[in-house]
Amino acid sequence: MATQQPYGVYGYRFQDPPELPIYQLFATGYQEVTEQDYYWDGMKRIDGPLYLFQYTVSGFGHFRLGEQTHEIHAGTAFLAEIPGDHHYCLPRASDHWSFYFVLFRQQHLHALWNELLQAVGVTPAFEPSSAVVRTLQSLYAEARSNRIRSSYQASSLIYGFLMELLQSSTAQQKEKANWPQPIKQSAAFMEAEFHRLQSLDDVAGAAGLSKYYFTRMFTQTTGISPMDYVTKLRIEKAVRLLRSSSLSVEEIAYAVGYASGSYFSKVFRSRVGFPPADFRLAKELPSIDRLQFD
Repeated sequence: MATQQPYGVYGYRFQDPPELPIYQLFATGYQEVTEQDYYWDGMKRIDGPLYLFQYTVSGFGHFRLGEQTHEIHAGTAFLAEIPGDHHYCLPRASDHWSFYFVLFRQQHLHALWNELLQAVGVTPAFEPSSAVVRTLQSLYAEARSNRIRSSYQASSLIYGFLMELLQSSTAQQKEKANWPQPIKQSAAFMEAEFHRLQSLDDVAGAAGLSKYYFTRMFTQTTGISPMDYVTKLRIEKAVRLLRSSSLSVEEIAYAVGYASGSYFSKVFRSRVGFPPADFRLAKELPSIDRLQFD
């Protein structure tokens, strides 16, 4: 018996309640094209307005946006707005182009789409094992298996995919292995000394940089400011002490680096949502042993 090909394209036209902010899935597919007449002109399509994400698995294609043409090789994607001044095609130099794609209506997605373009760019690259690609493949698998039966399911899948795409823009910068050496040094210093740090000058000194240059470099690398990083470390430690020790709130404040229990309580409440004493007693809230802060 012949092996079934994995390729296919699946479209959706759900009737959504217009008052609900539902993300509308238009189509998703996995295709391999080999004919040179494969060509889409973004100004001539009549199925818009749509947003398109297309990720290359093998071979390559061309994507022209405005005056610039990009070769979209394996591991690279492109984002396009339909209608728009672009085209994508199989060039003569490529014998095939296989790719996953997803199309969705623009309704309710303008702000998020613009944020994505700023975060990942027009032609981002993703490893095949990345969360973005796995989520895209999962969305296609749901469609291929005929498990997308309502606009609510479709909207949830689109939202999950877009969140992975947006998160990917900060994932690399937040990986410590990719941080510049001065930032690694300063982070290690903060993790060891957060409970007795007096000023940002101490941290910048550990990195061997001026305070202003260090602050800009640390924020660009990690996504948060140095003092926010220190606060994160202090609150995470405070959570553990509140749950596992008999120290008073005042004693915990001093142990994690705050000069007074009242200021510690103010910062803790702003980050966690509850005063430290209530958090310890789990009063009217679930018992939590560890909190993760971004």
